[in-house]
Amino acid sequence: MQKIITLPARLFERFSDRLIWLSEHPVFGVMAIVLISFASRFWNLDGTADVVFDEAYYPKFAQSYLHGEPLFDAHPPLAKYIIALGIQIFGYAPFGYRCMTALAGSFLPLVTYEFIWQLSDRRGWAWLTGCFVVLDGLLLVESRFGLINIYILLFGMLSQLCMVLALKRSRQRWFWTIATGLMLGASFSVKWTGLAYIVGLFAIAGYAWSRYRQTLNAAQILIGLIILPIAFYFVQWIPHLVINPERDIWELHRQIIGFHQNLGVGKTEPIHPYCSPWWSWILLIRPVAYFFEMRPNSMVQFVLAMGNPILYWLSAIALLICITLLIASKLRFPPKLITQIFAKEQSPMRSQLIWFMLYVTSSFAGHWLPWILSKRCTFLYHYMPASVFAFAALALLVSLMWRSPLQEMRMIGSGIFVIVAIGFLFWLPIYIGLPISSGYLPMLMWLRSWI
Repeated sequence: MQKIITLPARLFERFSDRLIWLSEHPVFGVMAIVLISFASRFWNLDGTADVVFDEAYYPKFAQSYLHGEPLFDAHPPLAKYIIALGIQIFGYAPFGYRCMTALAGSFLPLVTYEFIWQLSDRRGWAWLTGCFVVLDGLLLVESRFGLINIYILLFGMLSQLCMVLALKRSRQRWFWTIATGLMLGASFSVKWTGLAYIVGLFAIAGYAWSRYRQTLNAAQILIGLIILPIAFYFVQWIPHLVINPERDIWELHRQIIGFHQNLGVGKTEPIHPYCSPWWSWILLIRPVAYFFEMRPNSMVQFVLAMGNPILYWLSAIALLICITLLIASKLRFPPKLITQIFAKEQSPMRSQLIWFMLYVTSSFAGHWLPWILSKRCTFLYHYMPASVFAFAALALLVSLMWRSPLQEMRMIGSGIFVIVAIGFLFWLPIYIGLPISSGYLPMLMWLRSWI
């Protein structure tokens, strides 16, 4: 009886050790991220309808740019230019206006991995963060259609990566500072919400100064991080203004601001059935249905823009733990559990970890909390930039568990990874629109508010 009980534990212990080994060997670990990322984003990319959700707008805008036709869009044009490139190459068809977004979504986990690695020199944390980005459902759904939100994340995370490289490589500092400014400008040239990545740049700069006494000089800050992003933003409007000469840049921005301010104002009921308040996103209360179609033989094809519930809920707990740790570090009274997690960390490394937690929590707050001020109809996909930092918080804690001298703690960390992966596979049919039985669909709808 004892052998029967301990055999599964021993097998999982071996699996946990192999998982930790994979995270520390980038050739194999990164190959796994690449394979899953590209396969899940590009598989059967044109297999779900011709128009899904806001594809009613953005591919048409992109086509208008190609044909020189006037248009009004409530967001800056950069992402539509990129979608137009795919249409130019593959034609105005689902694959044509989805392929560039799928490419951006495929690279996002790799950029996130490289950023965390360059920031921390911790392979485990970097690999886990990249994996969690791959295993999130909302990021997957947004990467598979002609939508624009994924570009905010790709350019925003590239700005964080370039900032780290600018501070680490003094001989190439000007080059990477300019790259940081361009990527930051590109992020808020997709949507203005990309400006929130400035919070992360400040946190990175503070970390580099406190630990390495490395900083940008005044000229690099002024030119690279202020003038260049603003210049990029205004230059990218030129093709749009050429096509729409009846409005100058200032009148155009007044109209855009008015559109967002008045969206749904004065209405007693939400203007869209999937509107959700900012505070509900972290709990995954109200996802967004992008597509639904009945198929023969009681089958349905359903695409639900919903995060991986296991990943979302565990990430929310991880954020609370990180905040608790930050407060405890100030009070110099770390909880016993935290002491166990930090058991393998030397005192200077603990100070470094506090900085990492400060970075992920402040960046998360910078992307999430400003939505408190919004009075318009908001959706779960507005949470996407913040969600990556929540995943990074969870990945950091799991990576610390993997570094623990206690085998039980390492196995708990591996268990967290496994149930996140199981959650991704469990809800995968409604992320990529696989035909499923109408009787099976209710099993995937754990909360009534998901329907």
